[in-house]
Amino acid sequence: MKAAANVAWALNKKNKNTGLVLTMLECNSLGLAMMGGGRLDGAFNAILHNHADTVIIMENDLYRHGAEATVNKFLKMCKQVIVLDHTNHATVKKAQIIIPAGTFAESDGTLVNNEGRAQRFFQVYEATDVIQESWRWLLNMGVNAGNERMSKWKNFEDITKAISEEEELLKGVETITPLSDFRVAGQRIPREPHRYSGRTAMNAGINVSEPKPPEDPDSSLSYTMEGYRGLPPSSLTPFYWSPGWNSVQSVNKYQEEVGASLRGGDPGLRMLEADQKNEANYFMSIPEVFHQIEDHLWMVWTHHIFGSDELSTRSSSVAQRIPKPYVMISTKDAEHLKLGDGQLLAFDIEKQTFHLPIKINSTMPNGVAALPYGLEGMPSTELPAWGIVKKN
Repeated sequence: MKAAANVAWALNKKNKNTGLVLTMLECNSLGLAMMGGGRLDGAFNAILHNHADTVIIMENDLYRHGAEATVNKFLKMCKQVIVLDHTNHATVKKAQIIIPAGTFAESDGTLVNNEGRAQRFFQVYEATDVIQESWRWLLNMGVNAGNERMSKWKNFEDITKAISEEEELLKGVETITPLSDFRVAGQRIPREPHRYSGRTAMNAGINVSEPKPPEDPDSSLSYTMEGYRGLPPSSLTPFYWSPGWNSVQSVNKYQEEVGASLRGGDPGLRMLEADQKNEANYFMSIPEVFHQIEDHLWMVWTHHIFGSDELSTRSSSVAQRIPKPYVMISTKDAEHLKLGDGQLLAFDIEKQTFHLPIKINSTMPNGVAALPYGLEGMPSTELPAWGIVKKN
């Protein structure tokens, strides 16, 4: 962060339009922070110091976010470990109760992106068997536990409205899409284009007659190709299609003009604005100037298209394109350490020792090293942090 700020400052001196874009490690990290979400260390301490005895883990493998020894101790001390997830991983294997949650394609929700814009996302298709969205499982738990307030929430927009009423930084989040009873000419908006077909064939292994499409209580979309065929509100556009255009080119037909905003305005609502009064100091904090320390490297993450994403390794063809673990340093630091490309660099991060081959990159700031996020063999710790270089 410090190094990035220094680079941005230097570039801004040459071009006043230069800025710095900050993105989150995971989707909705910013949304959780705006709700006052705590750090993972806080959850660890609550269990390790006997302030709690049960943990609910939603769609996350803790071993990607903490040292193995710490996570093992944490899970072992829990009286009950409840995991809601759609993917089998190391944390799931330590759970006493496993609840099947919907994937992104089977879930409704609201995502707050890196600029603080809240945007709604919708189910592609209804989940089968006992699979439900994580929020719906939690709602069921609350109702069955006798929570009177939660028993009044019937669908997604009830929950969103409650969040808007309670969370100062998320006020108005329920307005980003029309309500679930919204209709155009009395019709729902179809999720599927009119050329979509084969519904009977898809279910032929179950029943040759076409089943009734499921009802969606959480939005004004339908799970069919029937419905309103005009231009829907921008926040409810399920697909881009126009006769004679492919899917990418057809986006132009939904815009005011080529490359401009969508007709009806860009979807979503900015929850953080620089000119708001009494807001969090989201736009005001300026990092201190970075200073190198002898025999230390400031370790930061770098991301790869293949490998940094948790699901990459689950596809054998994609896994072949995942790089091997490495540490990236500047040309000057490599010369100072008297190491060349591919040679091993030994260093400690929070009492964990690593020996990784070097990649030299002339664009890296001096005193800073980059580690590929999510790759097997990478430190399970929170970065940025100081790495202590071990002398040969």
